[in-house]
Amino acid sequence: MRPEYSRLIKLQGAITITGAAVAYFLVSPLAAKSVAYGGCIALASAWFLARRFQQGSLEKSADAEWHLRQAYRATIERFIWVAVMLVIGFKLLEFAPLWMLAGFLGGQAAWLAVPIWMRVENVK
Repeated sequence: MRPEYSRLIKLQGAITITGAAVAYFLVSPLAAKSVAYGGCIALASAWFLARRFQQGSLEKSADAEWHLRQAYRATIERFIWVAVMLVIGFKLLEFAPLWMLAGFLGGQAAWLAVPIWMRVENVK
């Protein structure tokens, strides 16, 4: 796995754990579970993307059309994954919607922090 995806997944995990702990102590255990679930959705989505990228880098005889199809496939898979998991969290598991979305958005916010983190690491 490429280092930037590894860092992204580690950062998303740290954000998820921290957010769940803060929600547990400041709000309620249900809010903590909801934040953790939302963060795990973002984590799994990033892992799916990293796997697709790794598969694409291993394909030696792929042309531009193949890579474009794989990019669309990865996008559709991630979108469906997130939608299904959010529906499961809302309807079946009955998590707190606001806190679940907060956990998901916190995990997705890691996408903004990783390029900055990589740039700071490269300056050293």
